[in-house]
Amino acid sequence: MSQTFDALKAKLSNADLGQAKEVMEQAKQAHEDGKIDENEKKELFESAKSIIGGKGLGGLF
Repeated sequence: MSQTFDALKAKLSNADLGQAKEVMEQAKQAHEDGKIDENEKKELFESAKSIIGGKGLGGLF
């Protein structure tokens, strides 16, 4: 695993909704730049989506 992946994963561990969206953008850019591979990008996206889904819907109920 790359340092970029580790840094983004760590950022997600305490992320709020806005930070999760930001990490998704950073993961997309890091993949385009060749800093992370496709599997790392997918893992970051899934983690971010779970944060967005959990916190995004939590306020509705």
